[in-house]
Amino acid sequence: MKKRQVPNHRLRALLTEAGWTQEALARSVNILGAEIGATLRYDRTAVAHWLSGTQPRHPVPQLAAEALSRRIGRAVTPEAAGFVDTASEGPPIDPVTGFTALCRSDADATRRVPLHQRPYRVADAVVPSPPPGPARYRALGQRAEETKALHDAVEFFASSIDAHGGRHARSALSAYLADDVAPLLSARRSPRMRAELLVLASRLAFLLARMYEDGLLHGVAQRYYNYAQRLAGESGDRTAWSVVLRAMSAQAERLGHLPSALQLAEAAQQGARVAPPAHQVYVQAQLAVVLARSGERRESLAVLVRAERSAEQAAAAGSPFDSYPQAALHFQTAAVLEALGDLPGALGALRRSAVERAPADLRGRALTQARFGQLLLRAGRLDEACAAWSGFLDSRERLRSGDAEQAVRDMRQALHPHRHRRQTAELLGRTPQGR
Repeated sequence: MKKRQVPNHRLRALLTEAGWTQEALARSVNILGAEIGATLRYDRTAVAHWLSGTQPRHPVPQLAAEALSRRIGRAVTPEAAGFVDTASEGPPIDPVTGFTALCRSDADATRRVPLHQRPYRVADAVVPSPPPGPARYRALGQRAEETKALHDAVEFFASSIDAHGGRHARSALSAYLADDVAPLLSARRSPRMRAELLVLASRLAFLLARMYEDGLLHGVAQRYYNYAQRLAGESGDRTAWSVVLRAMSAQAERLGHLPSALQLAEAAQQGARVAPPAHQVYVQAQLAVVLARSGERRESLAVLVRAERSAEQAAAAGSPFDSYPQAALHFQTAAVLEALGDLPGALGALRRSAVERAPADLRGRALTQARFGQLLLRAGRLDEACAAWSGFLDSRERLRSGDAEQAVRDMRQALHPHRHRRQTAELLGRTPQGR
């Protein structure tokens, strides 16, 4: 590490403003490290070195700045915290140019690591401006020669996530976006063809964001989600735009940023108000979950009822972005009921979700079984919980999924008090510590 001769007065002032000790900042940096898949073990002595003028290595300046941003409630840049920012993204640029640059950086192995170490930024989890013009849903056209490959790619990568997990074929999708999709967006097209290409690019960016989120790399996932909504906005398709906002809400919710999650979910519902029923279910189910987690019981249940009514009108099957499986709605229903304290109801919804999962949706079935195990254990039903977790582990062995790995760690922690029971010991034996 390079040492500066001048003490870092900016960082000290921000610590005072935040009401934090040196140990508190170190602990928060370590927690943020987990959001980018890094195991960090900083303590107060490291922060003392930073205060004396030592420059920490990338990505610590970005992590420290984000930690302070979340604590203080306003955006703090690495420079404002007295650090040298070696990963500055520069001023905002138009969606196509920025998306192209992001994809090329991601596809370049020499530039990929700093990109993947970017932290999730709460200041970026804001509701963007909706597409101009009236809200409308515009179905994509027939698979013309120019768009057939992109349609096929959307279906392939969406299926890949379900069958193999988000860490499978991730680099293939980033290379495909850089080499094949980005050049299509830069060529001159008719307005209709350009809009369709933008929506298809948005869907592929959305899928790559899902892959990174499933890989527990939340910062780069957030960047792809942001470009997915910007590309959809550029196309003028407010329904495609609202689909991305729904996913951004779910990411903010899982990371514990409920105010951002609620604002994004409400904007997604507003954007999808003239969308087909399947899109309505998708956004309404997420809004119901966030409302429930925010303590808004009556509003949450009302939105959930609307989602169920929309599901009754939705087509049973379709392309990945034009349908919403009943199993997924049951899973969201379980999250609502769990947040509202209805454990029996949540267990029933999870059971239905597990039964109705499509055979090809291995990831969805595995994560449903893992959650089922957690709730069964909370209900005091250890034997049934172990059976659910056993099914989860059977599926998990075939997945490359960070979410599945996290579910294993959660299972181990939950079962630790029962580790001397025979069935529990068998389960823990299938997942050695550190795997």
